[in-house]
Amino acid sequence: MKNSSFMAGAGKAFALSLLLLPAACSSTDSGNDSGIEVLEDIVLDEQLVETSGLYCDANHIYTINDSGNSPDLFTLDTSGTIVKSEKLPRKNTDWESVTADSEFFYIGDFGNNAGKRSDLAVLKVSRADTGDITPLPVNYENYDIAKNEYYAHDYDAEAMVSRGDQLVLFSKSWLTRVVKVYLLDKGQTTPLLSPVAELSGIPGVVTGADFDAQNNRYVIVGYTSNALGMFKPFIATLSAEFDLISTYKLDGYGQVEGLCVRENNTIWLTQESSPLSVAKLIKVKLPE
Repeated sequence: MKNSSFMAGAGKAFALSLLLLPAACSSTDSGNDSGIEVLEDIVLDEQLVETSGLYCDANHIYTINDSGNSPDLFTLDTSGTIVKSEKLPRKNTDWESVTADSEFFYIGDFGNNAGKRSDLAVLKVSRADTGDITPLPVNYENYDIAKNEYYAHDYDAEAMVSRGDQLVLFSKSWLTRVVKVYLLDKGQTTPLLSPVAELSGIPGVVTGADFDAQNNRYVIVGYTSNALGMFKPFIATLSAEFDLISTYKLDGYGQVEGLCVRENNTIWLTQESSPLSVAKLIKVKLPE
């Protein structure tokens, strides 16, 4: 998502920095040596300056841009080159995540910084015909538009993983900094979402996730930020039951938004463009 705290005026930016300050301090003071090896660092095409989600299959990498951009699904090769772009017949209100199974792409149109949206959904897109789209409504338990305040609620999300017949959503918890995990049925049989797990100790807001089948774990990415537009990204691993295993600082990068897992502890990330950094596709290797 555009870091609108820096675009919508100093007041919101300052408020955001106060919200995230404790998490930023704990991340800095954790003493964790990163141990992350950067394998590739690729500047992305200008069409992808606001890359927001990431999905990998055996042959390609898929990404989207976030709010206000054209509703395009981009296919990349592993050099970061765009090999295909498909315009989908849906408005990009605030696309934040993309995942897939063998039959469908799932695009998370659930970015919700202000907490005021009434149309949160996952777009279920046929891989055989990307014009065939079914919206899966995202309705949170206890969601109250009248009470939610900008950057001061827990009903935002940017990270989603496809697992079996369900989609796993991770909240971007501005208010409590406790990450909530939701399961959304792909067959539209989940009328109201309540958390199946809650995670403390995550050093910032979560912006991307994937399941690492080889190691039977989730890998998530996110960041803390301040009013000056400086980001401190991190990667964390979770057990299949959503227990925190480890966290790693991702030094030298900024607004990291998407993540997908490949073989042998390697991970692809995307970084959104900001005043202090360019959009990138990054390949890293986690410690064994």
